[in-house]
Formats: sequence, C-alpha cells, structure tokens
Amino acid sequence: MKKKIALNVFYTIGIIVSVLGIKWGFQNHNYPAGGLFIATTIFFFYLKIKLTKEFRQEIKNRTNQP
Repeated sequence: MKKKIALNVFYTIGIIVSVLGIKWGFQNHNYPAGGLFIATTIFFFYLKIKLTKEFRQEIKNRTNQP
C-alpha cells in the first residue's frame, strides 16, 4: 500500500516536471524536447490512471472481505 502511494506521488511529480518541460521547450523553440516532454506527460498519466484503478480495486476487495 505504501509503495503504491509513493508511486502515485512520483507520477504526480513527473507530470508536473513534464508540463514545466513542455512550457520550457516551446518557449525556447526547442520542439523536439517539447515533444519528448509531451510523450512523458502522456506516459505518466497512463501509469497514474492504471495505478489508481489498481488501488481502487484493492480497497474494494478489502472492504468486501468478512
């Protein structure tokens, strides 16, 4: 459980850093770097959604046990 919470925090930090990187890349006309940061943002969102679904299922299973 603690591992999943730590991963969630890591993914959130990754999303924030990637969004800042997107802004930096496009302001400095460094479009390949901006594109790379867009890809990492999408990847972190995918992982975060997947982790959230697993976390919800785990909580649901714990509450349904007698």
